Amino acid sequence: MKLVETKIYAQLIVISDYLLLGLLWVIVSLPIVTLVPASTAVLYVLRQWQDGTTGSIFAHFFTGIRKHFFINLLASLLTVGIFAATNSLLQESSQVLIISGYVVSIIYLMFLLSWIDNCSRDEKLSVFKLFEQSALDLMVFFVGNLGCTLLIIFFTLLIFVFPPFIFLFAGAVWKLLYLILSRKRRVIE
Repeated sequence: MKLVETKIYAQLIVISDYLLLGLLWVIVSLPIVTLVPASTAVLYVLRQWQDGTTGSIFAHFFTGIRKHFFINLLASLLTVGIFAATNSLLQESSQVLIISGYVVSIIYLMFLLSWIDNCSRDEKLSVFKLFEQSALDLMVFFVGNLGCTLLIIFFTLLIFVFPPFIFLFAGAVWKLLYLILSRKRRVIE
């Protein structure tokens, strides 16, 4: 029996595909304004891998980036602006401003996750339909979105503790996010 025909080898290929996908996301997200298009591309790739087979990472990734590219760039710029404003709120000494800064950040991140999920799903939606669907998803699937947000916060804290975690586990975190987001979609259908 050859090594290539074993289940262990097949699992190593899948793990390497997720590592490569996470690394590709990190590299494309380095200029902060490409964070939302890169995130949309990761979810698009995971949707393409839905049947369980991986591969074609670069082709699917750059196809996913092109989905609503300019709208997602604007969303990234808005994200940078909101988090910069929130950071200035967190510098204040008022407890109310600090708490409101955290609440705004979490709610916006939940909305952004719904936005990215909807962008990766359908290319033909208009900006207003994307906004409407994302706002509706934020309210209807509040618990799922909150779970995704807490996963991102936990992953961010791990990165602050040991920065190479971003290279090792970004693909796995995206897979977990995808599973949570796809579960909420199954509730609709």
